[in-house]
Amino acid sequence: MSEADEDDLARAALETVREASAATCLIAADEILERLLAGGFAKRLQTPPEADPCLRVAEVLSGLPGIASFESLSGRTVYHDLALLSRTYARILDRKDATELLLAEEIRSNSRDYPRPVPVALFEKTPFDLAPETIEAALKALSCGQEFRDITSVTTTAGAVYLFSTLYLKRGYAVFLAEQDASFAMNP
Repeated sequence: MSEADEDDLARAALETVREASAATCLIAADEILERLLAGGFAKRLQTPPEADPCLRVAEVLSGLPGIASFESLSGRTVYHDLALLSRTYARILDRKDATELLLAEEIRSNSRDYPRPVPVALFEKTPFDLAPETIEAALKALSCGQEFRDITSVTTTAGAVYLFSTLYLKRGYAVFLAEQDASFAMNP
């Protein structure tokens, strides 16, 4: 394959990932392959009969700056453009159908990285967009699951419920932070 063909293929693969990311979607190598084939890139994607053409697509994508990948919950490697979808946002998109895991990971990462408890109301907003009933059901499931026993809640004096992980925040500190956050929200 000529260098010009390689460049065209890389550009088309990049554009395919960018289009998906712009639509706030993750895209797997087989989906990219499908779109490239539909776009007339079959000849440029020729591989030996025993080779997997998705591996060729993955190889092309690995050389593109700004394109990130990770193994999704489905086990497939998915791609996104970092300029359009951050790693955090991409992981949230991947976990939208696994609400308990999504909530647990967000609660733990906020407790660990920032450190702060998370208001339950956060999960009703973008990018989560979860219905209150869905959140309630997920929190009930979290409270029953052994692997989520570190996830707990505090209720502020104003009645706001906050979630945190006892792996990363002590209860007293989480209460203090939740009260402080709730008071800031009431006094802009």
